[in-house]
Amino acid sequence: MADRIAFHYFPANSPLHRWDARCKFFGLLIVTVTLLQSKISWLILDSVILLSLLTVSGLSLIRFIRDLRTWGFLLFILFLFQTLFTPGRPLPLLPWLPISAEGFNLGILTFWRLGLILGFSILFTAVTRPRELRDTLVWLLKPLPFLPARRIGLMVSLTLRFFSLILDQSEEVRLAHKARSGDRNKNPLRRAKFLGLPILRRSFSQAEDVAFALAARGYRDDIPLQLPKLKLTHLTPLLILFGLLMITR
Repeated sequence: MADRIAFHYFPANSPLHRWDARCKFFGLLIVTVTLLQSKISWLILDSVILLSLLTVSGLSLIRFIRDLRTWGFLLFILFLFQTLFTPGRPLPLLPWLPISAEGFNLGILTFWRLGLILGFSILFTAVTRPRELRDTLVWLLKPLPFLPARRIGLMVSLTLRFFSLILDQSEEVRLAHKARSGDRNKNPLRRAKFLGLPILRRSFSQAEDVAFALAARGYRDDIPLQLPKLKLTHLTPLLILFGLLMITR
């Protein structure tokens, strides 16, 4: 497996790993709602919460930041779009740049907000087993009629698992391509061909293997789900976070 945290589960015995997956899921939803607010105080508070949870989870902060750095290019492109195409007053310190003060502030907030959303998502997948995520989705969708809850939960957990495998495979193919001096080829089409085709071939092969494995194990949608009751100790952090949301509205 590639040495990355993004969208991979890392087993540990931290309080965040032991926290009920249903509470973690609702906690992620509450944090996402707070990140949709325009108040900078919420961004500061969510940043403190993210750093605190990283410390509690026992994950490496350096590796976590390194994984976020790989997604920073896309966030930087969004930042440029916000700063270059938002009208307003020129920057007081840099008036010769084609950047407005409003666009610069909006770009910073967008970059910050999306970075936090990505950080919380990576943290959630790092401390939550795919099986726990599947059971949580089945538990949420079970009261809804005419919805194949178990099938939806399985598809979501498999999608997350395949996404992490594709990230690993892309890193393996890139390193193998580099070891064969393939990085010296400056033609982007040829590089995309030699990098993309092996990843697609491996992905389709693994998807077929998983389909055969499910069929061989007699997968059924009508198997009852048995989850333990939510304990008050698991609900307390969720209630505190929800109370903060209500107070600062």
